[in-house]
Amino acid sequence: MSDRFGTFMFIPHENSNVRSFRTTRRTIVGTACIAIGVLALAAGAGAWFVSGGRPGAAPAIARENERLRTELSTLQGKTDELGQRLEELLGREEELRLVADLPAVPVEVQAVGVGGPGHPSLDPIEIAGDRELGNRVTEISSSLDMLIRRSELVASSMEDVRKSIAAKKARFSATPSIWPASGFLSSTFSLHRRHPIFHDLRPHYGIDISARRGSPIVATASGTVVAAGWKSGHGNYVEIDHGHGIRTTYSHASRVVVRTGQGVERGDTVALVGSTGFSVAPHVHYEVHESGRPIDPLRYIFPDAIAD
Repeated sequence: MSDRFGTFMFIPHENSNVRSFRTTRRTIVGTACIAIGVLALAAGAGAWFVSGGRPGAAPAIARENERLRTELSTLQGKTDELGQRLEELLGREEELRLVADLPAVPVEVQAVGVGGPGHPSLDPIEIAGDRELGNRVTEISSSLDMLIRRSELVASSMEDVRKSIAAKKARFSATPSIWPASGFLSSTFSLHRRHPIFHDLRPHYGIDISARRGSPIVATASGTVVAAGWKSGHGNYVEIDHGHGIRTTYSHASRVVVRTGQGVERGDTVALVGSTGFSVAPHVHYEVHESGRPIDPLRYIFPDAIAD
């Protein structure tokens, strides 16, 4: 092949001199070969960089990516199972809130657990040049984030339920809901009752339960004994503070078996039936006071809830 000459001409758009360059075919072919070689070297360097500079690393990376896919599939399955169990727990949480007399969790609050406000935006990533693998990692990360936030929501709601039930339990424990003695009702709560001894009309701020002498008088709710001893007109007397503004009193006992400051539970014996003070027969005069005001005890007592 003869080494022929060729001429390149450069013609500018503006008014200026036309420039020409003379070269040979051999020079053009040589320049093209050099350019192709440079591009090949650049591609090889890129592959070398991606593979970490290790010979035969590309197949190893492919195998590692496949292993990661398998592990991600297993992790996705466990994440889905955890999500299902969390949904079951959320259903029970709604039932518990109903039992605890708590309002349902607002829809806007529930949305925080399913991608609403506060949900992070995760940009797709690429793992060793594998965009699909990166997308799966991003999806699972997002699912785990959602599960964490939903579990935090459930935990917070359950704590509300626990506090509500504990408060109701404490309130029920302080409610004087049983009969203070086993006997029969001989006198009811009245604002105008004829007194059996003085024969005049006066308030009767409690109920009388006639029972056998020496039979137990029990605390009708849990609380603390604030008075135990003799009280004029009442004879041997016990007063219990149940908290929540509720107090109960037990009068005319033959003997008191508790002391001031002692804690008692519902059903504990606090005294024995007698006829001390202004009394004509063995019985217990029982009163309930709420915030210092006498209340008819029968409003609190459950039917058939009689102390044994």
